[in-house]
Amino acid sequence: MTQKARTAKRQTVRQPATLTMNDETRHTVQTLDLSHGGISLQTDSQLRLAQYCAVSFKVQLGDTDHNVLAMGQIVYSDPDAELGFKTGVQFLRIDDDSRAIFHQLLQENQSI
Repeated sequence: MTQKARTAKRQTVRQPATLTMNDETRHTVQTLDLSHGGISLQTDSQLRLAQYCAVSFKVQLGDTDHNVLAMGQIVYSDPDAELGFKTGVQFLRIDDDSRAIFHQLLQENQSI
């Protein structure tokens, strides 16, 4: 597997998401797990390594829906018998609001 060693603890977060590539093509994806440093996604097709992209999805925390957005780079996109392709995005830039939401998601999921 071509995945790099992970340095941040990951938590399972399953949400529909949109992956927007540099050329503005969009992919409907499913989040698999999340950390402060990156996200793993289920994709229908293999994506080229080192591409820059944006990942966006909505999450509900309490009674409030939140939009999250992170900019990143594809670090792996490997075939998976069950998922199609498992694709990893390393975060390069996250706005402060999304960073706070990621922090809350990771804290909540630690208690599950």
